[in-house]
Amino acid sequence: MGEKWAWPLRYNGADKETEVVITGIDDVKAFDAVHDKIVVMTEGWAEGSAAAILRGGVNAMAVLDVLARSGVKEVKVYHIEEQIPQFEDIFLSSVVAEAHELFDNINICWRHDPSVYELVKSIRSEHGMLFFGAPLAKSEVAPFYQRIKEVFNGSITLVRAPVTDVEASESDEIYKWVRERTFNATDFSLPAVLRNYKKKLGVRIAVILPTLNEEKTVGKVIETGLEVKGTGLIDDLILIDSDSTDNTVAIGKSYGVPVYYHREIRPDLGGYSGKGEAMFKSSFVTDADILGWIDTDIENITPRFFYGLLGPMLADPGIRFVKGYFSRPVRVEASGLELGGGRVTEILARPWINTFLPQLSGYIQPLAGTVAIYRDVMTKMRIPSNYGVEIAMLIQAVQFGGLWSTCQVNLGEVIHKSKDVLGLSEMSFQILQVLAHLMHEDKADKASNTLRRVFSSHGKFEIGIKRFQTHWRQF
Repeated sequence: MGEKWAWPLRYNGADKETEVVITGIDDVKAFDAVHDKIVVMTEGWAEGSAAAILRGGVNAMAVLDVLARSGVKEVKVYHIEEQIPQFEDIFLSSVVAEAHELFDNINICWRHDPSVYELVKSIRSEHGMLFFGAPLAKSEVAPFYQRIKEVFNGSITLVRAPVTDVEASESDEIYKWVRERTFNATDFSLPAVLRNYKKKLGVRIAVILPTLNEEKTVGKVIETGLEVKGTGLIDDLILIDSDSTDNTVAIGKSYGVPVYYHREIRPDLGGYSGKGEAMFKSSFVTDADILGWIDTDIENITPRFFYGLLGPMLADPGIRFVKGYFSRPVRVEASGLELGGGRVTEILARPWINTFLPQLSGYIQPLAGTVAIYRDVMTKMRIPSNYGVEIAMLIQAVQFGGLWSTCQVNLGEVIHKSKDVLGLSEMSFQILQVLAHLMHEDKADKASNTLRRVFSSHGKFEIGIKRFQTHWRQF
């Protein structure tokens, strides 16, 4: 093998490790000559970023194997989403799951380019090497390579695996769930169709608007909700206030919608402060079968927030819980999916979920407050009074109905208020209290409810102490 083909390939000493044959890109004879080895037809190893464009199957798995055994720790995989679900299952089982086992950092980007050549043109400036699973037949190798070479000046490598079969694994539930239970609000933008679904199901729907000093935005939210109510999609539009000190309540009443102070609902149950308490109490002011909550601090609210949130439950009776997620003005994107989960999600919730409840790791914004749920599911739950209510409802919805009874919907771009760092710290503490209680209820009484902060400035120390008591509600 000449200097041009020198690769950092290494063998791990495994008994069943498949031998790799590295040859030139024009050595088509090797494609058929060696049946029991991985054949790498390449222009040579190149420095710089390496990426793979893969569909799935044994050749795709061989690409990952070769990259891993070449010492690659981080890799980007591009995939043009398949139109046939069975083929997408093959990609999920043979590439996605495998890649997460082989590499320290894997970035998988789902694309919708019209062809692999258009995809290559759009990414060619980012990578020095591109890897592909070899075409099915020997006669297709040269034409495929030539088309790629027309649009890519870096090193091209085609990998063919030993001849064998591959089956879709049933173990990749999370990846399949993400692809099949992640929707866009525009998927449900046909009011007449949704009304028909609603009529067949025979359900009543209430959308609840929780407020706390939202005078600048609540009017627009109510106007939009009333517009959707006028289409017959929702039956009740209700404002639940948590002791606003501005004109929020007056604005709500001016629109003629029912307005309640959550402390005054079911006074026999007592009252606490907090978002979870408001959501718990709101369930007593309507007998609707489906309850939805939409935040009232959204500046750019549109009808899609309403029909997008409710659409999945009407179109598929098996879906019993829906969580909205948003694109934000400042977006964070990876793996072809918008993350944009906010600071508390990315720093606290997502790492915690992946550590202790990886089944929920497919949720893009697990802390999002825009949710819809069937009443009979909610009434089985324990509801915390504080900011931990969103993650508590998600965890319990999956516990009661399974992951596939839940889904997430992209409701579009949202512009709303954001907390400062100290506010986010307090929110995180409350969420952590709820998570600890749900996972270790027997030890919950031993957990601290005190958040201490120590500040240092100009040689002086300041200690702040604040207590957060989590109250749990049950129906």
